[in-house]
Amino acid sequence: MSRYKYGILLIAQLLLSFISPLFSTFPFGRTIIDLGVTLVFVAAIYLISNTKKHLVIGIVLMLPTLIVTWGVKLVDIPHLEFAALLGSALFFCYVCGLILVDIFRAKMVTFNIIAAGVSVYLFFGNICGFIYAMIGLVDPNAFDIPEATASYLGDSIANLNSAMYFSFVTLTTLGYGDITPVNNFARSLAYLEAATGQFYLTILIASLVGVYVSSASNGGKS
Repeated sequence: MSRYKYGILLIAQLLLSFISPLFSTFPFGRTIIDLGVTLVFVAAIYLISNTKKHLVIGIVLMLPTLIVTWGVKLVDIPHLEFAALLGSALFFCYVCGLILVDIFRAKMVTFNIIAAGVSVYLFFGNICGFIYAMIGLVDPNAFDIPEATASYLGDSIANLNSAMYFSFVTLTTLGYGDITPVNNFARSLAYLEAATGQFYLTILIASLVGVYVSSASNGGKS
């Protein structure tokens, strides 16, 4: 089953990306998203479980974050939501870094490597979504959300539904314009996310093509 580890992670991430907008208007929408995030956490832990060092670091990052994430629903403590978002962003960054190392060390283009490449792209959108939500908590006026958009996404980017939606619209450079960053840091992050997303796809494709050509060439010589 370990040979499908990236596929399992990718499925978990696709489910999170799908349920985030689907349940955004439901009263329990945030709980559904937190379940999706938890599923990605578990899949990521399974991914890195073959190395004890990575597993320990992953668990140390994951457990407090999940406790805080679900604790927010039970205890109203200031800054607890910010801590949950920060912990999620750090955990995703750690796993994303490990996956990138695997991708650029790959000697053959396989389903696992392709799934890993797509996972990193989705992780980047998730990470920026967490950061946008943190910005919204610190500065409620960091984003301009028109009334029509607020009716289905909420009136604050601190709402994780809104943050994830804006992040992936920015990452894919769709730029609908229904949410506009007005805070300087938010605007800079949006620009960097859009540019990095395009550069990543270009570099990833070039890298995978290079690996494929190299493995095909070596196979031909043998």
